[in-house]
Amino acid sequence: MQKTTSSVALWVGGTSAPVVYAAVALWGLTFGGAATLLQTAQAMVSGEEGVDIAMPINTTVWNLAIAGGGIASGTLLELVGVQSFPGVLLILLLAALLIAWSARRHGFPR
Repeated sequence: MQKTTSSVALWVGGTSAPVVYAAVALWGLTFGGAATLLQTAQAMVSGEEGVDIAMPINTTVWNLAIAGGGIASGTLLELVGVQSFPGVLLILLLAALLIAWSARRHGFPR
């Protein structure tokens, strides 16, 4: 939720330095543990027999996502400009929220 708040803040107040600093700080505070939580969920789902496959796949997909984000943001920057970033980010965050929400019972069973 905090990432969505940061995205909306950047979209609305992206020309104000204090808003940008606050949004980036909030984003950083909420994103710090994401990799650890993702790896924990994958290890729990894959079990002992599949963890040796799941962790390298996690690393590969993580790096592909970073590369894809660089390509997509470079393309958006060239075609539309930096003002398109918060809106696209908000759309991607909502899609990620729907995916995570629908998969939560698999990654972290009660």
